[in-house]
Amino acid sequence: MTITEDAETPLYRVLCVDDEQNILRAIKRALFTLKVELILVDSGEKALEVMAEKHIHVIISDMKMPGITGAELLAVVANKYPDTFRVILTGFADIDSTIKAVNHGRIHRYLQKPWENTDLINTIEEGLERVKLKDENSRLQKLTQRQNNKLKEINANLEQTIHKRTRQIRVALNRIQLRNRALEQVLFNVISINPDVDGKFAIEVSELTQKLAKHAGINQEDTRLYAYASLIGELGLLGLQPEAFRPPFAKLTYQQQKDYLSQTTLAKTILAPAEHMQPISEIIEFQFEHYNGSGLFKKVAKEIPVGARIHAISRDYWRLVSGRMTGQKIAPKEAKAELQKYRNARYDGEFLDLLLNDTDIDKPMYIDDHIGTGDLKPGMVLGNNLYNENHILLLPAGHILTDATISKLRQYEREHHRSFDILLEKETDTGTDSETEAERNDET
Repeated sequence: MTITEDAETPLYRVLCVDDEQNILRAIKRALFTLKVELILVDSGEKALEVMAEKHIHVIISDMKMPGITGAELLAVVANKYPDTFRVILTGFADIDSTIKAVNHGRIHRYLQKPWENTDLINTIEEGLERVKLKDENSRLQKLTQRQNNKLKEINANLEQTIHKRTRQIRVALNRIQLRNRALEQVLFNVISINPDVDGKFAIEVSELTQKLAKHAGINQEDTRLYAYASLIGELGLLGLQPEAFRPPFAKLTYQQQKDYLSQTTLAKTILAPAEHMQPISEIIEFQFEHYNGSGLFKKVAKEIPVGARIHAISRDYWRLVSGRMTGQKIAPKEAKAELQKYRNARYDGEFLDLLLNDTDIDKPMYIDDHIGTGDLKPGMVLGNNLYNENHILLLPAGHILTDATISKLRQYEREHHRSFDILLEKETDTGTDSETEAERNDET
């Protein structure tokens, strides 16, 4: 709404229309105390010309005028300028038509001639008050809209900030997690590089544990944990003399067998400083417990971690197949038959049945669906640990490939005259933000 303003308060406009000059002069005298801009015209046509140029807040019109009558004038004003407060001056003879006009909503108030100045002033002030209320309501609505828009903008910025911070936290957590996993894998390399400990055996046991856990419906994180525990299951052997574990177990003396079994206590001691590896430590510590409670520490089934029960099956299966148990390698079928003798005695029957009933579960993992380094792209995710020819871990499962790691793998192939068979995680997202990849992998 356009209003005239002085230095302090808004000035409202009142338009008076009457074809008699003495009436206009009387109105002017009556309203001299009001702080309004008073405009006087002598016809309806002139009134409409004024209103086309200026915003009029209150209009007072005589009922009977030549040309456009007061009722007709205010009807036009009601259509074109509905916010203008409309008052009509009428004589006694015009009262019926005036009331009719009021009832049709074209006129807000009417005053009879001769009027009382007090009534005229009160009517105008009533009209101005209504205009002021509309002005204030409009101002508040605009203010509310601006504040709502500002609030939306603040909320949008806040949401973006939260999203950015969440993403940064997620990236940091992923980086920490990958760093921890990389440090964990160092333990396997320490084991594998020892000429008296077989890294290939550890990989086979770990892969079988992973398969059994997946077949049992165990969640992905616990499956990873169990597989890693199997990978470093012989960590405690690093604290023993080779003669205590190099010969087949059946050919060890009673004391050597006790020393061999003490590897679990040594592994617990090695892992003690790493509190986050406590579940892994317990799996390794209780790996020689028997399902029926007749094992090393006489633990009953419910006290033996699930990962330890699965690991025991995987470990002894490959000990039998590789000859590490008796000194004679035996066929997978015979190894399964030997394990079956101790179902629900040494081994948890539920997990043992997964091995016994699946003819392919003991086959090497990831025979199919592997690719070479020439097909790798940044953003792809390793589906399995990547080892060199000496069973030393080069990259852990879950590693997000970058241009740098792909280049190093290809360089390794050229220098060592070998090719990698690489399995990727299914449904990998090759569109991962490169900066995020670098952040997640920079410590791997």
